[in-house]
Order: sequence, then C-alpha cells, then structure tokens
Amino acid sequence: MEKKVASDIKFAYFLIKHIENPCTDPQTGLNIRDFYIREAERAIPTFTDSTAADKLRECIYIYRGRDDN
Repeated sequence: MEKKVASDIKFAYFLIKHIENPCTDPQTGLNIRDFYIREAERAIPTFTDSTAADKLRECIYIYRGRDDN
C-alpha cells in the first residue's frame, strides 16, 4: 500500500498554524514555537512548491525570537 504524503502547501500551513498558535509544554508551561520553527526550517529545502516555501519563510521571519509566554 502506498503511503499518502501531504502536499508542500498543506504541510506548510500545518507548520504555520503551529508557529502562530503554539502548544504549551505541560512540564514547563512554555510554548513550543521554536520547535515548530526548527521543523519548518528543516522542511523548506525539501519543498518543490516555491509558494509554500515562501509562506513558511515569511512566517518564520515574523515569529523568530518572539516570546509570547
């Protein structure tokens, strides 16, 4: 059976959603935005859809270094 793979844009929007509204680590109480930003940075070079890559880069630029805790 063939494994289903999300399109670049779907995966980008999944990451963007979590970067914009990050979950909170139950042990520390801190959001885990940096985790999703690192995952996004790892994913961008694998994208073949330049629009997806650009949207994700823009989101990273906006939220990099923000501490909303």
